[in-house]
Amino acid sequence: MATHFVSVIIPVFNNKDYLRICLDGLSKQTYPAESFEIIIVDNSSSQDIEGVVSDYRQVKLLFESQPGSYAARNKGLTFAKGEIIVFIDSDCLPIPQWIEYGVNELKKRSADLAGGQVEFQLSPYKSPAEIYDSVTNMQAKRNIEERQLSTTANLFTHRYVFEAIGIFPQDVKSGGDLRWTKKATESGFKLVFAADAVVYHPARNWKELLKKQFRVGKGQPMIWLQQGQSLRQTALGTIYCLPPPKPKRLLASVDEKQRDKVSASLLGVLMVAWSCNIALALGRLACVFEQQLIKIMKKSSLSN
Repeated sequence: MATHFVSVIIPVFNNKDYLRICLDGLSKQTYPAESFEIIIVDNSSSQDIEGVVSDYRQVKLLFESQPGSYAARNKGLTFAKGEIIVFIDSDCLPIPQWIEYGVNELKKRSADLAGGQVEFQLSPYKSPAEIYDSVTNMQAKRNIEERQLSTTANLFTHRYVFEAIGIFPQDVKSGGDLRWTKKATESGFKLVFAADAVVYHPARNWKELLKKQFRVGKGQPMIWLQQGQSLRQTALGTIYCLPPPKPKRLLASVDEKQRDKVSASLLGVLMVAWSCNIALALGRLACVFEQQLIKIMKKSSLSN
């Protein structure tokens, strides 16, 4: 059976050290080297990304000035030659069999898309923030099997899916991959979980978590606006993020295998969860404020 040609697309913004680790992992793939290409899309980094990329074969470097990882991924798509398009984040380390296992999962299950496993790597200290990140973010199996959506931290898809439903939304900074994969499954394309196609992701510290949650919160209202929800509804709904999380509810939301790890540092994890909820709420409110400001400016320009 002929080997499918694969294009691996990686957006990057000022992350050269992790990018080098990611490229090291891709250079050790068991998938035939002549059957895949790597496309790095530099999203206006101030670091020397070109200097990192120049050390590796099979790598094509592109540049995208429009801010946002989805704009960068779309830029990569325009130059990709593969029948199968694969996405990974620049701070992820793939196992040597990653491409092989992901492509095989598409074939053997006659799937259109496959989301792989993302396993978090904790520091020796195992801070409450790292624990919280590892048990709440990028729950690939649950998202795919229960919600029929996946992230681009580890995603395999046939090119024809993009040809059918279009590219990633570029007007959001977070959640565009979830919107796109949900659109794919709602359009009848089959998404499966590729348990063996593993990438490792470093667990975030508290500061990194807060930045991520603010960014996610800022992107959510734009999605909800497109779904018909008003800014007022978004602002009111945000209030529910503010009370401290309840221990039982937090533990119930965690995979059963992870509960012992959370219970051992429960107070610290609860404090991290609360601060992340507040960051999420602030992000939503910042978006609501910006949209209201845009409305006022448009009204003002029309009246003049």
